[in-house]
Amino acid sequence: MLSDLDPTESVLHAQVRNAGPTHGHDTEGNLRSRAHPANISAVYLGDVAQTLLKVLQGNTTPVVKEMTGFNEQRWEFTTRIGDISLSVESYSYWGFGLITKCYANTITMNGPLSERARIIFDLVAALPHKPWEMAWRGRFDSKVGDSMQNENSWASHIEKAREDLGEMIELTLLQKGDSVEIEIARNALADDNAPAVLRALARIEAESIEIEVEDISPDGLALELGDEAIPFVDLSSEEE
Repeated sequence: MLSDLDPTESVLHAQVRNAGPTHGHDTEGNLRSRAHPANISAVYLGDVAQTLLKVLQGNTTPVVKEMTGFNEQRWEFTTRIGDISLSVESYSYWGFGLITKCYANTITMNGPLSERARIIFDLVAALPHKPWEMAWRGRFDSKVGDSMQNENSWASHIEKAREDLGEMIELTLLQKGDSVEIEIARNALADDNAPAVLRALARIEAESIEIEVEDISPDGLALELGDEAIPFVDLSSEEE
C-alpha cells in the first residue's frame, strides 16, 4: 500500500461534519480568529481545517486565496510549515451546500513524504470522525473522485507514519537499551499518540546524556607565576 504514495505530493479529501463562523480574514487575506478587529469577512472553517491547523503548530499565518462571498464555507487557504507547503480547499459536492455535510475539504501537501504522513497521522488521531467517510459516497465519486482510492490514500499515509515512529522506537531500543520509556512509547504508538511517543523517546535521550563536572575550587583559582620576579612598570609621569 505504501508504494501508492507519491514521493512529493499528497492530495486527500475529507468530509466536513461541523462548521461555524469561527474565523475571518483581513484585507490581505490573512486568516484570523473571529474576534480579530482586522477581519472584513467571516470564514466558516469547519472541523477538519480547524483540527489540521491545531496539529501543525508552527506554521505560517494561513492566507485565504479565494475570498469568501455570500458563501462563507466556500474558501481556500495556503500555509507552510518547515519544508511542507499546504493548501486546503472547502467546497460543496452535493445538496447545493445547504447544510454542513454537503461540504468536503481537499488537503494538498508538497514536501518530504515522512513529514506529510506525520501530519495526516496527527490529524486523524485528533479528529472525532474518520475524514474519508463521505456523507454521500455516490455523489462524491461522480463529482470529486474515487472514494475508495481516497480512503486507501488516507490509510497509506497513516501506515507510513506508524512505520516511521516504530522504526524510531526500535532504533532507540538498539542504541540505548530497553527501559520503561520504550514500553510507554510502544503503548503510545498503539494509541496513535505520536506526541507521547516522541516525549518518551526524548526522555530516554535526556537520561543518557552524561554531564561531566570539572573540579572547582571553592576558593577560586590562583595564578601560579613560578620563581620569576614580576617586572614593575611605572606608567605615571610627573610634570615639573
